[in-house]
Amino acid sequence: MTRKTSKAPPKRTLGRLGGLLVWTLLFVLLLAAADQALLRLTFKTPIMAELQDCYRDLRGRLLAGSRRADSIEALLEEPEPPSQSYFYADRQGELHFVDSLKQVPSTYRNQAQPLAE
Repeated sequence: MTRKTSKAPPKRTLGRLGGLLVWTLLFVLLLAAADQALLRLTFKTPIMAELQDCYRDLRGRLLAGSRRADSIEALLEEPEPPSQSYFYADRQGELHFVDSLKQVPSTYRNQAQPLAE
């Protein structure tokens, strides 16, 4: 009994490899074209301009491989200090809570007290 070996002919394997290389090259070229379009074109719609800014920022961060990454603290914006909240009671005795002293009516400003946080 003889065994048959099933080997693909060399031409067929090279053809598949060549096709894979062609499709890979085409994909890389399309990717490079889209990259250059996002960098160079000027968009009139706000959403596309925002997308372009986001892409430029992302691309800059990805290609800055030799630069040392910033710390998380440096990347985050400094939070605004929380404004002082106040409360006061009106003539009927109802408590009102406000975010700043400017929001307290002038007749009750001397009675307004800051909230403890």
